[in-house]
Amino acid sequence: MQIEIMQQMLAIVTLALGALLITVIFNAYRIVRQPTLLYFIYGLFTLIVGITFADLVSVFTPDAFTALWSAVFSRIVVILGLCVMAYGILRG
Repeated sequence: MQIEIMQQMLAIVTLALGALLITVIFNAYRIVRQPTLLYFIYGLFTLIVGITFADLVSVFTPDAFTALWSAVFSRIVVILGLCVMAYGILRG
């Protein structure tokens, strides 16, 4: 029980730090206007949401079946985020 609470708190911290990083990269985008940074921001957002998705679902739904499928969905979203980031880098 305590480990789950710690994971949920760390997920919230991860979201906050990710939002801060996305804000910093967006400010850099406003200066240079390079589309690669936008793709990188989209991919980073997807990556951060995917990383924390399973922990945040466990906050609202403690059901084991839902927690299992949220972990699977979380991995899929992380892979999509990494693909978007790689596409942005290879395109730029």
